[in-house]
Amino acid sequence: MSAPRVIVVGDVLYDMVARVEGPLPLGADSFVRIRDAPGGSAANAAAWLASLGVEVHLVGRVGGDPIGEHLEAGLREAGVRVHLTRDPSLPTGRVFVLVDGSGERTMITDRGAGEALGPKDLPPGLFVPGSHLHLTGYLFSGGRRREAALEALRLARRAGMSVSVDPSSVTLLRSVGPEHFLRWTAGADLAFPNLPEGALLSGREEPEEVAAALLAHYRAVVLKLGPGGALYADREGRRERLPAPRVGRADATGAGDALCAGFLAARLRGKPPGEALREGIRLAARVVGRPGARGFRDDRGPC
Repeated sequence: MSAPRVIVVGDVLYDMVARVEGPLPLGADSFVRIRDAPGGSAANAAAWLASLGVEVHLVGRVGGDPIGEHLEAGLREAGVRVHLTRDPSLPTGRVFVLVDGSGERTMITDRGAGEALGPKDLPPGLFVPGSHLHLTGYLFSGGRRREAALEALRLARRAGMSVSVDPSSVTLLRSVGPEHFLRWTAGADLAFPNLPEGALLSGREEPEEVAAALLAHYRAVVLKLGPGGALYADREGRRERLPAPRVGRADATGAGDALCAGFLAARLRGKPPGEALREGIRLAARVVGRPGARGFRDDRGPC
């Protein structure tokens, strides 16, 4: 079987990660090591897909600056086929990531050039039969970014491609309205919400009920449950729920992106849902067990 071919559209960002043991001391000083790492939900998913042998094309927008050059070079080194527009008027997007002692992260984001991503940045020749399109929810925030997402969906459907979408953010869903997000992405073959996102989209709370309700909009759902693992459900009645392995000194940054990549790489190769779910959880656990969405230069992985 030939390698799967995936088109990923979304953010390419520069992360600055600070880990603080215990609760974040708001209003006081903290003295910790701040480390830089490649980031962006779309770029993370693309890098992990490439590490799993998938032919992956990443469409995005970076600034005409050294950070953009650095991130593009890293993605190429990871095996990603990049299609990045260089913006001469805006800097490459950056994220400050605060990780507390439990591994939960708070992200403060300046999308920079990524804010200007638009339909003209999509190479039409990428959208061909037999390929798969993966979109991150951040694209639907508004303006030209949303237009790019909707155009990518149109091109993919015209080519008969399969489609997956990761809602990405409760804050974003509340901002745009969950009912609008569901309308824009209705009919996707696969959705990857985490439990808070799924609860907001479905109006339910229990994982099984969330997944079942979302099947009215998507053909299949992978519900990310954090330390609780993940749940798979589809319209054919198949259900799988698997736990996550215990990981010490956790950092959840990028774990959801890795789970998407692990699941997609396996499923697009024809593996059954349960096996694909296991692969996604395994890769997510690998990410949680080390700092940064893709690790740092002294770590093994697609960084």
